[in-house]
Amino acid sequence: MTFHPFSTIIDNMERVSDSPATPRERPPIMFRRRSGFTLVELLVVIAIIGVLIALLLPAVQAAREAARRMQCANHLKQIALGIASYETSCGMFPPGRVGHDLAGTEPYTQVGTSGFVVILPQIEQQVLYDMFDFRDGPWTYTATWYLTTNGRAIGERPSVYVCPSDDSEPYAQTTVVGGAYVTDGKPAATGSYALVAGTIGAAGGLSQAMKYNNTGLFFYNTPLKVGDVTDGLSRTMFVGEVVEGHTLDSSNIWSRNLRAMDTSRSTSNPLNTWPGEPIYMTNYGLKVNGAFASRHPGGVNFAFGDGHVQFVEENIALDVYHSLATRDGGEAFSEDYER
Repeated sequence: MTFHPFSTIIDNMERVSDSPATPRERPPIMFRRRSGFTLVELLVVIAIIGVLIALLLPAVQAAREAARRMQCANHLKQIALGIASYETSCGMFPPGRVGHDLAGTEPYTQVGTSGFVVILPQIEQQVLYDMFDFRDGPWTYTATWYLTTNGRAIGERPSVYVCPSDDSEPYAQTTVVGGAYVTDGKPAATGSYALVAGTIGAAGGLSQAMKYNNTGLFFYNTPLKVGDVTDGLSRTMFVGEVVEGHTLDSSNIWSRNLRAMDTSRSTSNPLNTWPGEPIYMTNYGLKVNGAFASRHPGGVNFAFGDGHVQFVEENIALDVYHSLATRDGGEAFSEDYER
């Protein structure tokens, strides 16, 4: 046998190359750190997010309320402009209530619809206005009244008569005062505004002075003219906000004026006097009803005779507040109430 030293060397080299590496010769092992948050880090992040939400939420809510209040002011401005347009067309302001409730009068003279119904054509609601039939007598007394188009009309709720912050019930199904005033179970839409009748409050709902000879502009069947507003249109409130619960029947139905406490109110109560709170008395020692109030914090929006809208703060001095409701009182006061 022939011995090949070179081939032996090659074989030995191959065996060496195939043998496992010694620990010193092995490549180092790289360990990777796992990505993610620890429980403590996660809790810290959640806490920070909670703090940010707590800080931002009131600001967001305040911004939303400011937007709602501005939209409410726009509604009031539109109503005030509708009143001005009516005065231009008819030569007089609309009454706070169409008709009266004096004993012994014909039914057709006791209609009882509000001034808000009268100005419907001036606020682009002609179709709704045409649904009312003013010859059907007082809708607060007759159940047959609802069988006509009047019954459908009172169920309509024009958005311009609703404050976006007002969360009251949109419809009054039944309205009863002393068993005499009913809607016969038919839905009657509610509203958020009332015309300013003056400073004389309702004496148990029966004050003739409050209804027929008040100090403002909008009361029973007594349309007045621009010349009657000697205090100046810019210093006389025309329409303001109301909330559910201030009337004897707690309804605030926009289409009617029941005892001058639905859609026309007086300033005899302080602003934002909520239902159930102590109320002021009239000069005759009788209770008053129907305060102006709103869902806006701190005050109430009012539209004035010149069309501007003012947010009147609830802590306004009562004498100034009363002065703003009169048409010819001649009261002197500063403009500080606006600030």
